[in-house]
Amino acid sequence: MTLTDSTAPLTGRHRIETVTSIHAVEPEAWNSVVSAAGGSVFHSWQWLAAYEDAPPGQADPHHLLAWDNDELVAVCPAFLTHQCPRLTYLADLAELRLGGPVLMAHSLAALDGGPLVRPGHDSAVPALLSALQHAARRLGAWAAAVANAPHGPLTGQLLHDGFAAAHITTSYRCTTQVTATADYWAFADGRHRRKLVQERRAIKRRFTINERPTDPDTLVHLVHALLKDRSTPTDVLPEAFLRALHSRLAPFERTLAATDEDQQIVALFASWRFANTWSVWLAGLDTARLPSFLPYRALAADIIETAVHDGIPTVDLGRANAAQKRRLGAQPTPLYLAIKTGDRRTDAALHAACRRLEERCQGPDDQLDMARRCC
Repeated sequence: MTLTDSTAPLTGRHRIETVTSIHAVEPEAWNSVVSAAGGSVFHSWQWLAAYEDAPPGQADPHHLLAWDNDELVAVCPAFLTHQCPRLTYLADLAELRLGGPVLMAHSLAALDGGPLVRPGHDSAVPALLSALQHAARRLGAWAAAVANAPHGPLTGQLLHDGFAAAHITTSYRCTTQVTATADYWAFADGRHRRKLVQERRAIKRRFTINERPTDPDTLVHLVHALLKDRSTPTDVLPEAFLRALHSRLAPFERTLAATDEDQQIVALFASWRFANTWSVWLAGLDTARLPSFLPYRALAADIIETAVHDGIPTVDLGRANAAQKRRLGAQPTPLYLAIKTGDRRTDAALHAACRRLEERCQGPDDQLDMARRCC
């Protein structure tokens, strides 16, 4: 199952290899790089295996690995994406006609993308980005792309390499590396803290909030109910993909749920802890019983306080609902889509399309208003 591309360009001491399935790499070896690089569950072997099992669209894995002699020092998950509902939506907004499949590192569904490297091997980043473009040409892809690249050195490198880039969404992250929960909430004034305490008490009089694994049927039902309530097509998170995630990510699950007096789950945050990050990615709600996500802030506040207690440095509350997340102390992390074809005229059109995309999608509070978001 392993494909080694011996013609891939090399940079410095790193040898680049391509594998056509995540199963060609030992999970422990892959996850060790992700953990050392400060990655989250979205770069984990298990998340990529779930995406390979049942992608939301049509995509074939072509993951890039960087080796220093016999040591795996960097990874760049990538999929040759033939069809993706989020990518199609963004292209429509940007008035961009996609000329074929895109080799994407790695998915618009995730909250993180691009390469991850062990400390001391930063030169592997340009090597992997060069290999990504080389692989796109070899595979006959229309373009190479990096999805959900965080603002910082990676986006700088992409712009330096001639990629067109657009801020497509924002993830909201809480720094929970404090001694006590009182230290965390110190950012808020007394009135704000009292209001949050009152709100949480009121919610907990109606519902029991605790950490509990969910069954796949409940996960699919509640996530799809909330998507439909927001007029978001369920093809961004199809049932098969949700079930694959539920199965593959079970070792990392830290889902928090609100249950009623009959022990029925009425709301949940499907979330996973990998290394130093607790990622709260999917929200689910029994919209037939609750007109709005009433337990939202109580669930999020419990996750934050549990992270403080358990010594988890970061909670990623995901995309959307910016105002509520800011009130919980979350800070915005802009995420970018970077794309390049290698053809000068086409790339000029891509830069113009990215500008249109930002102009047409930008919503309030620096949050991109993507109708086809996951949560």
